[in-house]
Amino acid sequence: MKRCMLAFAVALAMAVSQPVLAQTAPAPFELTFWTPFTGGDGQFFDDMVAVFNASQGSIVMKTDTVRFMSYYPKLSEALAAGTAPDVVVVHQDRLINYVGAGYFLALEPWLARAGIDRRSFAAGPLSACTFKGLTYAIPMDVHPLVMYYNKKLFAEAGITKIPSTPEELFVAARAIQDKTGAIGLASDNTAATYKAYTLTRVFMSLLMEEGRTVLDASNTRANFNNPEGRKAYQFLLDMVYKYGVTPKGLDYDFSVNYFKSGKAGIHFNGVWVMGVFESQPDLDFGVVPFPAFLGPNAAWAGSHAFAIPARKGMDERKVLAIMTFIDWMTTHGALWAKAGHIPTRTSVYSTPEFRSLPHRPDYADAVKYAFPTPATSKWSACYAEMSDFLAEAIALGKDARTAMTQLEARVNAILKE
Repeated sequence: MKRCMLAFAVALAMAVSQPVLAQTAPAPFELTFWTPFTGGDGQFFDDMVAVFNASQGSIVMKTDTVRFMSYYPKLSEALAAGTAPDVVVVHQDRLINYVGAGYFLALEPWLARAGIDRRSFAAGPLSACTFKGLTYAIPMDVHPLVMYYNKKLFAEAGITKIPSTPEELFVAARAIQDKTGAIGLASDNTAATYKAYTLTRVFMSLLMEEGRTVLDASNTRANFNNPEGRKAYQFLLDMVYKYGVTPKGLDYDFSVNYFKSGKAGIHFNGVWVMGVFESQPDLDFGVVPFPAFLGPNAAWAGSHAFAIPARKGMDERKVLAIMTFIDWMTTHGALWAKAGHIPTRTSVYSTPEFRSLPHRPDYADAVKYAFPTPATSKWSACYAEMSDFLAEAIALGKDARTAMTQLEARVNAILKE
């Protein structure tokens, strides 16, 4: 009898203890996550997520990487159908298209509850994710336009100073061509393969250096058919025609490959090609923020940001788990900086991990000069039209007054639709 009673007691204890053990060791949150990182930076991002998953046992991020060309159509469809993942990466200039439709969660109360201090972020990127006083995404990085230069070609051409004025730039580029046979300034200017976005990025940066935004304060009219706009366009035209330091019809891939292979002295591009250049054996190069050619420093910049698709009756524990992930990813920005991007958490800049990375401290200040794209849902269409038109105008050698008048009409037509 005693043995029966003991066996019963053990069985009862086990039955009772099992739920208790389950309560003290809950299963981790599994959160679904979409990203568009299929390029060179994709592996860096996947490695970060893996480190986060291994760093704790309460949250598991399940990442689905979508090809960039398909990413936004798929995201838009999922948001409209209510089937979006728990968290997504979105480019800052795309945010407004979703915020107006109520697709993303406003993060104000969750920032405080997660213990995330807004002041720990660079002000510009965070403000670009804020609409009507509410923050709808947390920026992970800034990826600005910068200037790369080949140190070997500079030495061979006798250039001892990094160009910081238009005159210095064109003299240096000309000297490189004359003395080394390399291309002086490799910057793409054709839409034959891709959109000529570099042209628009350089144009916008030059315009902002002169104190002009590309659209007016209401984002309803073009703001470049003026002396500042014509001067910025003339800079692009002179690269090809007056100084002959940039080939006409140079596409993006060729411009990157010329610099990568040591056949170009100067290159305008974003920080996302940093890893490409660093992986090239014997390429001795430097990089600086886009120079203050026409006025105080200013540089076009994009930004990857984390956003949470809004749902009715959202589980607050899940939202806080997502915020924990976002906090970790932005705090550990030195890992992401390996891909070339500039972190947005300012505390990262002083860490040994960031300071020890080659080149990154040289252009980290570019975050101070970055400006947001216009806050209008029509910007994507304007951006594409500007890129196509500027490529056409440079190819045809259109004068500045004609080009800016025609481009103004095209952009205003889009803004009126």
